[in-house]
Amino acid sequence: MPSPLRSSSKMTEATNVKIHPVSHDLPKAEMHTHISLALSPSDFRDRVEQGRTDLGFGFIQERNARYYPDLFHFHSTYERMRNLTRNGEELAHVTQTYLETIADQGAIYAEVSNSFREGADFDAQMEAVAEGIKHAQERTGIEARIVVTTLRDRGYEFAELAAKTLAKKSFNKVAAFGLVGDELCDSLADYKQALDIAFHEAGLGLAPHVAEQDVRNAIDFLDIVPKDIVEATEDDHRRLRVGHGSLIHVSSELLQAYAERKICLEVCLSANNRIGLPHDTRELEIGQKVANQNGASVTADNKLQDYFNSLADHPLPIFEERGIPVVLGSDNPLLLNTNIAKEYSLAVAKAGYAGDPLEFTKTAVEYANVDWETRESLRRQIAKYEMLRH
Repeated sequence: MPSPLRSSSKMTEATNVKIHPVSHDLPKAEMHTHISLALSPSDFRDRVEQGRTDLGFGFIQERNARYYPDLFHFHSTYERMRNLTRNGEELAHVTQTYLETIADQGAIYAEVSNSFREGADFDAQMEAVAEGIKHAQERTGIEARIVVTTLRDRGYEFAELAAKTLAKKSFNKVAAFGLVGDELCDSLADYKQALDIAFHEAGLGLAPHVAEQDVRNAIDFLDIVPKDIVEATEDDHRRLRVGHGSLIHVSSELLQAYAERKICLEVCLSANNRIGLPHDTRELEIGQKVANQNGASVTADNKLQDYFNSLADHPLPIFEERGIPVVLGSDNPLLLNTNIAKEYSLAVAKAGYAGDPLEFTKTAVEYANVDWETRESLRRQIAKYEMLRH
């Protein structure tokens, strides 16, 4: 019998272990967060008092001990919070408040995501997020851009509609296109056209969720990603990243492929630790072939790291060793009881990262979807910090 890749499905990560913080002075970058629910605890309490969620006040006090058995249960909680941000004024406030908060933690750059929807409501939401970014930058100096996402549960045709909409009309601060949602509901290969439209016609960078829950997505992505963005030159402002990508560690072939193509992973440690994996993924065995619907396959030749049990088993050091670019993100800070400063600290204190945490920020600047002048400005901020540090 082949040996199992997983060791235990029981959640064992201690919830009250002291984390030695990374200095707030260290420049940071928030590269993966869903902005509409990035509320502060005080704003959440206000919404509870207004009767806009049935989660109750206790949700905040209990969230540090809360783990989700899989993405379905996490999304169920997420959906119960949909009404927490329901108009442009609230979205602008959430965006501004969140960016100002992480700027106080040392963040100099952020890319925040917001979901596509049809009609005038989408236009208003984009204006609201851009307004929040503008005000936060005026108050703190933080730079930020928007990633427009579509839910895979809505299907590839909806994703193509989103990409076409972004190609027809430019929105202030929108710099990239992404895919989110259930990786098991369809094949990522179906979204090739949407990614092509977003990159070639809308002129956007790409940042879809890949291999957070399903290894096959990592295989599909290599087949459908536009070749031009993989081979993009320095003077092209568009960049290629994938949300999470954590499961590529089970296959040496995938690790090599992502390293060779310099595909950047947006690692979200708290999300990986607090959201469990689906049964089929947890049951992967060493030597097992993993194939997509087109017959392309890889061999699972590495043990599935138990990061959903303990961050000490996160594959972050593997990515570092293999030369795969990595940036950090808080994903859903309200639900996961985290922030970007905590993610930097977790990388060093819990996930076994042995390098200089400033490297995450340097990588983020190189993989940010920004013009040359903005990239140079961010580089100068990092260089100034390094000079003062030494």
